[in-house]
Amino acid sequence: MAIETYGVLNELQNNEIEDSNESTLKKLFNEYEQVIVKSLITSFGMDFLLIKDRHGGDVDTIHNVRQMQKGDNRFDGYANKKNEDTYSKNETYDKHISHDYHSDSRYIERNRQASVQKDNGTLVDAYTGKKIAQNEKVDLDHVISAKEIHEDAGRILAEINGVELANQNTNLQHTNRSANRSKGKKTVNQFADTLENNRQIRQNRIAELKTTKHLTDIERKELRKLENLEAVDIKKMKKADEVARAAYEKEIASKYYTSQKFINDTLKASYKKGMQMGLRQALGTILTAVWMSVREEVPKLVTKLKVKFDLKCFFNGLVDIFKGAFKKVQEAYKEVIQSYSNGLLSGILSSLMTTFINIFTTSAKNVGKIIRECWSSIVEALNILLFNPNKLPFGDVIKAVAVIICTASSVVLGTVVSEAMGQIPALKIPIIGDVLPNFVGAVVTGLMSISLLYFLDHSSMVQKFVDWANQLKSSIDYKIDYYREVHAELVKYAAKLAEIDLDTFQNKVHAVQKMSVSLQMANTTQEMNVTLTSIVKEFKIDLPYDGTVEGLNQFIKNKNSTLTFKL
Repeated sequence: MAIETYGVLNELQNNEIEDSNESTLKKLFNEYEQVIVKSLITSFGMDFLLIKDRHGGDVDTIHNVRQMQKGDNRFDGYANKKNEDTYSKNETYDKHISHDYHSDSRYIERNRQASVQKDNGTLVDAYTGKKIAQNEKVDLDHVISAKEIHEDAGRILAEINGVELANQNTNLQHTNRSANRSKGKKTVNQFADTLENNRQIRQNRIAELKTTKHLTDIERKELRKLENLEAVDIKKMKKADEVARAAYEKEIASKYYTSQKFINDTLKASYKKGMQMGLRQALGTILTAVWMSVREEVPKLVTKLKVKFDLKCFFNGLVDIFKGAFKKVQEAYKEVIQSYSNGLLSGILSSLMTTFINIFTTSAKNVGKIIRECWSSIVEALNILLFNPNKLPFGDVIKAVAVIICTASSVVLGTVVSEAMGQIPALKIPIIGDVLPNFVGAVVTGLMSISLLYFLDHSSMVQKFVDWANQLKSSIDYKIDYYREVHAELVKYAAKLAEIDLDTFQNKVHAVQKMSVSLQMANTTQEMNVTLTSIVKEFKIDLPYDGTVEGLNQFIKNKNSTLTFKL
């Protein structure tokens, strides 16, 4: 009898079977190529088009606005232009403003209390630690000067009244007039430096005046002033400044970082960065898929037209290739959505982290990109570890995560190289200065990615670890096995339930209920015996003995007897 093979055997005989090792390597190469291409497209292509990083992040912080106030020209201005307008409208510190600071009710009350203490001989100079004499002239000093507070960009950003801050109890200290007037609008550190720098000159002058027999009034005043300055204890003065600044900074930070303004700016920045990153990742996935498809199909088209080239056929073929590529993208819409979701989450997290960093220090422009890439890799790695969408063995999951981490590390290295090249004066040329560092960064990223991925694929140590890990079961695997067993048991039980005849089952339940009621109504042994006998007869229960007491005794004495009841 002839067996119809429908040409399958002939096809197998006529086609050369592809070597399995070569096929595996080719597939692996394609996967790695896809990873690298996507990394380059998203990190150096889409980033350049969609995301504009700022020195200091996308949210104004107290630290950053103060850096701008000091003249750091790496900033592109305030992140929120309303904050910049508020700062520019701050009034210049002059006599009129100074009067407001020194006529505050708390300032006046503190001076009144000092007068009483001075008369009692209990007033202590905060900067020398000595008691102030009743005839000594004394001033109430703003430890942090009123001018510094009024002009502080951080205070203006927090929208706190400068007079209120300057006249806090911790910022008001009494000292001799000579010290206060010499300090003036200087900070404590500036005043301390001045005292140290002039110490030798001051001491020489004091010694000179003390050896002079007859001093003029002016010389006596000079000597008193110099001695008061020499008596200043710099450690005590700096301690007072430390206490005052701690209270000052706490008040500003608490006010601003809990304000609706800061929260809104942070949420807006993180949402915007999340949308940009989501779009970046989704477009990167789409363009990578299109590129891989086009790269595979174009050589085939060229080979097909090699003998007789036709321009029209060539362009028609290209159109078909692109149509096929985008059709594949449509079929893989879930992957695009997943890329967008991962990008959205990593963008939000990276923006929040960048803002948090800039509360304490200023992040450089490319630091934002590095943070984004790190969070993008973390989110993608967690997605593989927790959900394992491709149902990979545990060892291959670890390897897939390692591939993501290596690629992210390559991007970080490329970004650092790009940043370093951007600092070279000779390359700060319009257009070239922007394009060349990014190009070199992309090349470094590509080479680094290829090297690391080659190591992961060809290292015997890595392969041994993957093989060993593939034999392990994670806690999730054990849970999955448990739920599979539960599911199997439920299926069996459901099958048994499906075989039950409901009418027969209901009749049996009714019979059992009737037996139970009859037995409950029996009050004596005789009634119980009569009831049992009637139940046996009514339901035609087949007893394994003759129904008499004697028969029951003989049945029980027989070791081979088996007691069964049948309805």
